[in-house]
Amino acid sequence: MKEQIEQWRQKWRELSPSDQRALSILGFVAGGLFIVYGLFVPAKTFFDEAHARAQESRELVHWMQSQRPVLGRITPANAGAKASGTLLQRVTGAAKQHQVAIKRFEPEGDNRIRLWIEEVRYQDLQPWLNQLIQAQLAVRTINLDALPEQGMVSARLTIEG
Repeated sequence: MKEQIEQWRQKWRELSPSDQRALSILGFVAGGLFIVYGLFVPAKTFFDEAHARAQESRELVHWMQSQRPVLGRITPANAGAKASGTLLQRVTGAAKQHQVAIKRFEPEGDNRIRLWIEEVRYQDLQPWLNQLIQAQLAVRTINLDALPEQGMVSARLTIEG
């Protein structure tokens, strides 16, 4: 490394004073351009974009706060109705309505159940899941596996009520 530096110094000394001056000015200009376009402009662009995102977030928070009274007046359609039956009864009842055969189930406490469903048409599974969600049951996890037959899936899911 020291040898290369010494070679550069030797080449510098061999240049004429006007070439040394021109090369110094060129180096100064190149360094200035690097500082401006390599450091300052990207930093300013990042800052401006972050400022714009922060402003959009503030506007969104303001809008959400302005909508809070409106949301407070809205009551769910089934707010007064308490779901009848246990979680398992509600889930299996809805499954029968949509021709979804539950292969195996495993309760996890009073308000969570794990289900295994094999070979069901996705067209039957989707409305059943929608009905569960409308009944205010939460689908916490779901794993769907496509089967070789067109439109058929297997599912493993956890439902919480």
